[in-house]
Amino acid sequence: MRLRSFPGAIKRALGRLAGRARPPAERAPAPDPALSSLAASTIEEYARAHATLFERAERLKEKAERLESSGMPSESANNRAERARREVQAGLAALRASFIESRGAGGQAGSAFDREVERLYPSLDLPGSDL
Repeated sequence: MRLRSFPGAIKRALGRLAGRARPPAERAPAPDPALSSLAASTIEEYARAHATLFERAERLKEKAERLESSGMPSESANNRAERARREVQAGLAALRASFIESRGAGGQAGSAFDREVERLYPSLDLPGSDL
């Protein structure tokens, strides 16, 4: 179905809803592989140095989920898991700020960092750009 009578913006919106791909000019720019690699190594180095924080957050999250699934939800277990997750998030937010400052690439560095956090730690449910 072609929509010649609609303005361009409406055609694009309806096309996206119908599942058509965006024209090349509208696609998000490809991530810089060097910047992504640098972000990944920075995050991994931080994670090695602060392994206990990451392990604690994961362990407490699993415990809260296990209690919930067994029919014994525990508010204190959920609160401990949330505090541990926030500690990891705060550490990653500080690391992200220093990474962006050291790279000077602004949005590209922040985006690369966020993508790598989501790729490396999907189970922590960390918000990408809200770090």
